Amino acid sequence: MSPDSPVPSVRPLVFGDIAAVVTLAASCPEAAQWTPSSYEMHFEDIRGWVAPEQDRLIGFLALRVIEAAREAEILNIAVEARSRRKNFATAMLDAAISYCSVRGVQAVFLEVRESNAGAISFYKKHGFAISGRRPGYYRNPDEAAISMARSLAN
Repeated sequence: MSPDSPVPSVRPLVFGDIAAVVTLAASCPEAAQWTPSSYEMHFEDIRGWVAPEQDRLIGFLALRVIEAAREAEILNIAVEARSRRKNFATAMLDAAISYCSVRGVQAVFLEVRESNAGAISFYKKHGFAISGRRPGYYRNPDEAAISMARSLAN
């Protein structure tokens, strides 16, 4: 995307987006596969952003803020395959980071599949650093997670 390209539009996740989010995640094997009931049960604890395009969602990001610890965790992010590399993930991540900054969050954490070089590169580009490795973290297939963190402290 060129510097003159418009920033993609994102908006906050709403309860009515859950079915579309689950469908989108199912089309992205590298995304965590949550059930609709998991999203519904934890909806009050999750903050999220979606990238809409016409009458459908092409991307989403789910985040949990732990106010007392002044930390946040990116729980899931996905962009449909044909819409990748068009700054949708960046726009959603920027919205999440802004949300966290306003709430005094000092660090954002995440885990990513060790084999997902594209995601690791994306997060590094956006200020995240590798902070550890968790063997056997993922299932289907079994795989280690790379833990990453980004400081938001001034």
